[in-house]
Amino acid sequence: MPQPTERLEGLETAAPAPRAWIVWATALLGVVVIGGIDWFSGVELRVFPLYYLPVGVVAWYRSRWGTLTISVLCGVAWFLSNYLAGMQFSRTAVWVANTVVQGGSFAIVALLIASLRTALSRERSLSRTDPLTALMNARAFHEDGARLLGPCRRNRRPVTVAYIDLDHFKAVNDQFGHQAGDDLLRAAAGALRASVRNSDLVARLGGDEFVALLPEVSPAEAALILERLRLAMATSVAAAPGGVTVSVGGITFLTLPAELQDMVRRADACMYVAKASGKNRVHLEVVGEGEVGLISRQP
Repeated sequence: MPQPTERLEGLETAAPAPRAWIVWATALLGVVVIGGIDWFSGVELRVFPLYYLPVGVVAWYRSRWGTLTISVLCGVAWFLSNYLAGMQFSRTAVWVANTVVQGGSFAIVALLIASLRTALSRERSLSRTDPLTALMNARAFHEDGARLLGPCRRNRRPVTVAYIDLDHFKAVNDQFGHQAGDDLLRAAAGALRASVRNSDLVARLGGDEFVALLPEVSPAEAALILERLRLAMATSVAAAPGGVTVSVGGITFLTLPAELQDMVRRADACMYVAKASGKNRVHLEVVGEGEVGLISRQP
């Protein structure tokens, strides 16, 4: 199996979260500044809503424990700034009650923001994941794949696209039911995921069709990787009823087309060549810089 590698340098991803120290430095500076404004403005002018700004920053980017910590700090800052500014209450208990209520309001808002962030992250993940196999779905593959191709295109690096189809899969569903088909798809997806590097993308496009995007893979390497991938997936479903095998169509692009969709379409055409040639095999072509030929492998 290819060894895991880091993602290509320069690959753009969704906006990463700031480092923890940046979040905390920003939030703590905000608490100090807002506390100073609260003290300077005196007891008549209420500026406590400003404390929700550092609370919101920490709640959005850090853990729930972090949100509670910043809420306590904001409560303490509110108490000190108002006490030093000369705010008076009839009893100490009133000070305690007001400080607890104020800190509690910070904590409630912080937890609501943290819960919102978690829900949004979960929804985004679900919208990009195939629910049956837990692989990327077609949408996520095309989004991430387009970003992955950027540095390859700029640096003139080869990219291989593989289109994978399970032979005789429909017969399994028809004869043994959809549960058997689902189990088979999950097994094949697991083998596919285990057969690629961390820098590669794999997805289920629908039905029994999968796709893999392999950056920085030469034609000779692609032939070995795709055959290893085919064998791993075929082995994972060998015990399933119906005699399911795996056909793989691949293209190594030495010069990248403008659109990932075109690359996938051409790999799909290669997969149909593999099926027409007898199934249970790899049909790999190499294109770009003079259409340099094809490699066809079979067990």
